[in-house]
Amino acid sequence: MACGEIANALTAQFGPTVGFSERNVRRWCFERGLNQDICPDNRLELEVSKGIAETGSSFGRKMMTGYLSAKGIKASEGRVGKILRSVNEPYLVARQQGARNLNPVPYNAEYMGHKLHMDQNEKLVMFGVTHVMAIDGYSKKVVGYSTMPIKNNLTIYEEVYRHAVQQYGIWDQNHVIERMWPEVNARVNYPLKTALIQLVDSEELDMEDNVSRFCVSNLTCQLAGIGINNVIKAWNAHRIPGKGIPDELASGGCPVRVNQDQLPDANVAADWYRQETGSELTRESVFGADPFLSEEARML
Repeated sequence: MACGEIANALTAQFGPTVGFSERNVRRWCFERGLNQDICPDNRLELEVSKGIAETGSSFGRKMMTGYLSAKGIKASEGRVGKILRSVNEPYLVARQQGARNLNPVPYNAEYMGHKLHMDQNEKLVMFGVTHVMAIDGYSKKVVGYSTMPIKNNLTIYEEVYRHAVQQYGIWDQNHVIERMWPEVNARVNYPLKTALIQLVDSEELDMEDNVSRFCVSNLTCQLAGIGINNVIKAWNAHRIPGKGIPDELASGGCPVRVNQDQLPDANVAADWYRQETGSELTRESVFGADPFLSEEARML
């Protein structure tokens, strides 16, 4: 139980008595050697090692602490960092020598729902993989993302923007997102790209063949989706110095909410667009040639 929960329980039991604040409870626990981190050292070392196997070697103490927190494992950054230094030393040195710093924040968002940042990442575009992500400018929480073979406006609208607005509310302004891509590149795109280029160079992959292009795109999108999901869970649960934890900062959602009927799905929006402009939006983008005649055949 966290110190805040203990303070609330004491206040509920005995009333607003002086001495039951979270700060006093924390001090009392510290003076008696009581640690909030209930995960013992031997288990934490096992969980960190498991986290490295699941996410790769590029997570530092903050992101690994966030990743563990998203899995329900509570531990301080100091304890996680100490274990990373002992079990992941070569990668720690590599991060210290070649770490890519995040871009500075060019402007400030005043509240959840003030500014929504959206952008695409095409580091794997040659293999039929494009990422699109949306992040709230105030909390820095990733509120929507999608991985697709080719950039598709209807997919972006349905899986990123519409999903975010339905879940959190509507934002005042939209901007481009920059600061998350170094995280995604280091932890997802570059390892996949390195492996795929090696397969192409060894002539085990023929990216001139349209069926091969489709299969590579389909598989890589799924693999990248697993990696991005891990990155986002860790990011949303990690502590940003001077700011806080994105999940907690965004817990209240946006001030303005919309009804589902005010935000049509992608197919309805595409129909409206055709009626208004006479032009057709691409409903589905495919990289290469799909060898399956139907969705049922693909499932088999």
